[in-house]
Amino acid sequence: MLLCRLIGERIALAPVERPSDLWAVKADQSQFEQVIVNLAVNARDAMPEGGKLTLRAANVTAAECRQFAPKSMPPGEFVLVEVSDSGTGIPPDIIDHIFEPFFSTKEVGKGTGLGLSTVYGIVKQTGGFIYPESRIGKGTTFRIFLPRHMPPAEETAPAASEQGALVRAGKAAAKPADDTGQGTILLVEDEEGLRGLNARGLTSRGYTVLQAANGFEAVEAFDSYVGKINLVVSDVVMPEMDGPTLLTKLRSRDPGVKIIFVSGYAEEAFEKNLPAGENYKYNFLAKPFTLKQLVGAVKETMGR
Repeated sequence: MLLCRLIGERIALAPVERPSDLWAVKADQSQFEQVIVNLAVNARDAMPEGGKLTLRAANVTAAECRQFAPKSMPPGEFVLVEVSDSGTGIPPDIIDHIFEPFFSTKEVGKGTGLGLSTVYGIVKQTGGFIYPESRIGKGTTFRIFLPRHMPPAEETAPAASEQGALVRAGKAAAKPADDTGQGTILLVEDEEGLRGLNARGLTSRGYTVLQAANGFEAVEAFDSYVGKINLVVSDVVMPEMDGPTLLTKLRSRDPGVKIIFVSGYAEEAFEKNLPAGENYKYNFLAKPFTLKQLVGAVKETMGR
C-alpha cells in the first residue's frame, strides 16, 4: 500500500515474486523498509512517463553466487532481493558513483543525493551487498544480497509449556520498555519516503507529527501551528536551508525549543558547520538509524 502511494498511478507495481521457502535473514525491519522505499522512489523518478516496478526475492546458494560474479562478495548462502524498474537507465559513466554521499543527477532542490548512500549504508551494516545493473532506455535492477541467518538454539523461542513453567517459577521475561509518548513533533526531511515512514512510526507511538519537506516549510509550520511544538527532528543537509540555519530561525521564535539533528555526517563534522560563538544545544542521531533508535531518542529528548 505504501509503495503504491509513493510511485503513483502511472507506474504498475507487479506482484512480489518470492518462493514459499524463503530463508531467514537478520535485519532491522524498519531499516530495510527504508531501503525498499528509497529504491522505489528512485525508480519512480526514472519513469516519468510511467512504467513497471518489480520486487523479487530468492534463495541463492554458494554455488549460485558465481553466476552473479560480484568481485567483492564471498561465496555463501544469501537471500537475494531485487528491485527492478523499466525506466530510463543509469549512464555507464555515472553508475560507479551512485552510492557516493551527495552525488545526485536530479535538478537542484529535487534531491540531496543521500537516498542511495543511505541504502548502501543500511545494506552494509546488515552484512550484505548491493549491486546495480542498468541499460539505457531499458531500466535498472538493484540486487541486494543478505546473508542467510541460521538462528542458534538459544535464539529459538521456548515452547508454550516451557513459557508456562517459567511464569510459574517466577522467571517470566521482563516487559518490553514503554516507547509511547505524548507531544507534538515537527519532522523535517526532504526525502518523502523516509519522512512518511518515520512519521507513521512516531504517530503509532502516540505523538502528533507535523511534516515539512524543507527548512522554509518547517518555519511556516512552526509559525502557523496553533499550539506548542515540543520537539523538532530535522535532517542536516537539505536544499535551500540547512539544519543549522533552521535551528537559528526556530530558536529566535522559541529559545527553548528542543531539536534532534539526523545526519549521515559524523557529529564532529556537523559541529564544525555551526556558527561560532553560539550556544547550540541539540541531540544528534547518526544515519542510518532504526525506528527504535529514533523513538528512543525522541522519548529521551522530550523527557529532558
